[in-house]
Amino acid sequence: MYSDEQFATNLDDDILVSLYLKPSDDVVIDGSFCWDYFFRFENNSSDDVVLLSKHLSVIDSKGKSISVDYNGFRGQLPELVPGDEFEDDGYVTSKTSAILKGFCKIRIGDKIREVELPIVPLIANDNETRILN
Repeated sequence: MYSDEQFATNLDDDILVSLYLKPSDDVVIDGSFCWDYFFRFENNSSDDVVLLSKHLSVIDSKGKSISVDYNGFRGQLPELVPGDEFEDDGYVTSKTSAILKGFCKIRIGDKIREVELPIVPLIANDNETRILN
């Protein structure tokens, strides 16, 4: 879908989490800015991994934080054998520039743990500045 250079990544042991973000053309009713995200989870470990949930937080430039918890991924609990990848997508909104951060809960064997997502900036056109070509 996208090249590896476009993803922000976080390596946690042998679990690689990548996140790509782009401004969306979608219009949000309340005037918020919208960004599409593309998420990739790679199991580079020697164990099977089950993706249980994800937690996303948008913290805007005024310090306001909105968090959302998702159980599963589109109603599924993806199971990744060593070497497998899983991709997901979605969107987030904010009325100003912000950061997106979060984590995924995973199960490896009988242990449940959190794997941090990379923190990425959400750059909004806060001052209605126009870029001219």
